[in-house]
Amino acid sequence: MKKKLLTLGLMCTMLMNVQAQDTPTPEKAKAQEDKIARLMSEREQLVLEYQYLNQQNNSFWGNKSKKDLLSIVDTLKEIIKKDSELIAAVKEASIKKIAATTVETQRTGKQTIADERQINDRIEGLQSQISSLQSQVKKRERTIKDLEVQVNEADEKRYGKDKVITVLAIVAAILLFYAIVLQVRLNKAKSKVRKKKA
Repeated sequence: MKKKLLTLGLMCTMLMNVQAQDTPTPEKAKAQEDKIARLMSEREQLVLEYQYLNQQNNSFWGNKSKKDLLSIVDTLKEIIKKDSELIAAVKEASIKKIAATTVETQRTGKQTIADERQINDRIEGLQSQISSLQSQVKKRERTIKDLEVQVNEADEKRYGKDKVITVLAIVAAILLFYAIVLQVRLNKAKSKVRKKKA
């Protein structure tokens, strides 16, 4: 009877393992925890059974009979088997956790590398924009300097023309004044000549 129950329990365990493998990760973790809890519960039942059998004294002399000793040995074997299953389940759970954390670490490492690449690409893009803007600023400064030189040259040309015009205006004014003075003298001379003739 006990062997049938144990076989049925093992079949349920195998069925649960198959279902746990098909479920998503959070459910697998829950199934793994449930499996460990179930194995612990089964082990506790076996320990209680061992304690009960160990207290039995069914022989004629009040000691343990051969049947009692065989039952105790079978129960101890089942406890050892459950302990092995528990150890295997805990190992499997810890391996899965280690694998999950390793995968997560690798994923975050890859994401970090991808983020660093994106940041470096953006920095390079910004640096190229800065260098192109700096070259544009230098070109504009050169253009401004060229225009300032042209303005200065135009001012100098205009100033030179203004000088010539001013000198010519002064010379023209002097000549006009001299012509007026000569006309006045000529008129005075003509009037003296008329007075003498008259």
